[in-house]
Amino acid sequence: MAEIENNLEENKVMEAEPTNGLPDDNIQDQEHLDDTKPEDEAVQEMEVKEMEVKEMEVKEMEVKEMEVKEMEVKEMEVKEMEVNEAEPVETKRAEPVVERPPSPQAAQMGPVVTGPGGKREQKLYTPAKLTTEQQEALAKAKKYAMEQSIKSVLLKQTIVHQQQMANFQNALQRPFTIMGSMQITEQVWTKLGTIYVGSINFDVREDTVKNAFQPFGPIKNVSLSWDAIANKHKGFAFVEYDVPEAATLALEQMNGVMLGGRNIKVGRPSNMPQAQPIIEKLMEEAKAYNRIYVASIHPDLSESDVQSVFEAFGTVRSCKLAADMLRPGKHRGYGFMEYDTAQAAFDAVSSMNLFNLGGQYLRVGKAVTPPSVQQIPSFPTSMPTAAAVAAAAVTAKITAMDAVLQVSRTSKGC
Repeated sequence: MAEIENNLEENKVMEAEPTNGLPDDNIQDQEHLDDTKPEDEAVQEMEVKEMEVKEMEVKEMEVKEMEVKEMEVKEMEVKEMEVNEAEPVETKRAEPVVERPPSPQAAQMGPVVTGPGGKREQKLYTPAKLTTEQQEALAKAKKYAMEQSIKSVLLKQTIVHQQQMANFQNALQRPFTIMGSMQITEQVWTKLGTIYVGSINFDVREDTVKNAFQPFGPIKNVSLSWDAIANKHKGFAFVEYDVPEAATLALEQMNGVMLGGRNIKVGRPSNMPQAQPIIEKLMEEAKAYNRIYVASIHPDLSESDVQSVFEAFGTVRSCKLAADMLRPGKHRGYGFMEYDTAQAAFDAVSSMNLFNLGGQYLRVGKAVTPPSVQQIPSFPTSMPTAAAVAAAAVTAKITAMDAVLQVSRTSKGC
């Protein structure tokens, strides 16, 4: 009974104490959880730190292993290089090329847009078709440009000719000396090298006259008198040589020769008496020298070749061929030769004239000028002929007509 009473009293006491709405077991569990919570957090932090340390150690191990592998690879490469250098070149073999399969490409969908670096299809450029008015304007522009070009060329030629004529007139007034005894001008020197050719067939042209008189020496100019009304020449011409000896030789050998079906007449120009005293003075001074003039010399013959041929008539003091300034090492086909005696010079002239040397007939005559003659440079004395200007104009017209015809064909084809 006493125990029952004690239990009842304990129950009353427990009912009288506030329980905060929790049973005794829950209170104890709550107190236990509150005590163990700090310990669990500390344990988790320790575990996290240990995991981090382990991860760091693993990474360090991996880095060390990579370094070791790289060192091994480098050592292997060094050894292979040493072995390759030690082996002869013939024993080296090319390693087989392993073909790798192409990497799969993703399917492209949608329209293709050309970017700044993409390839574009190259299309031929087709100019726009011109209208009829534009084609006519283009043809007129071409024709105008052609006419202006011709005018410009003719103007330049006129200016150059005027300058050359001014220089030439000054040169005519400047005398030069022959052996210190006399003075003559370029005008007189030109007359000495000019001959008159008459009774020329009307079918004969300038080039025929030039070819006929070319063997006697270099020709500076051939002037065939032209009749504009009858549209033919007047039957006479003037041939101007570079040296008086060529004119004298042609005068002696071409008078009465058949040219174009008619016997031509060769003589001195009508105004020659003005220079006759000078010619006589020159020939008088030339007699003191045993010089001869040789023309129509083959271009492949040298001075030594010509001299060896003419030495058969006597001792040759000098042999000089006129040098060609436009072709270095070549001569102009004529020259002068001087002998010791007058008889040797006379024999050479009489024996070697029309002598076939190297496939060409020599023209040999007595020199009419002394060796001290100094020739002054020649100047052009005429403008481009009217025929040349007319030919240029006709050519321009034909070119313009061709351009217009081509444009019209193009427009029809379009």
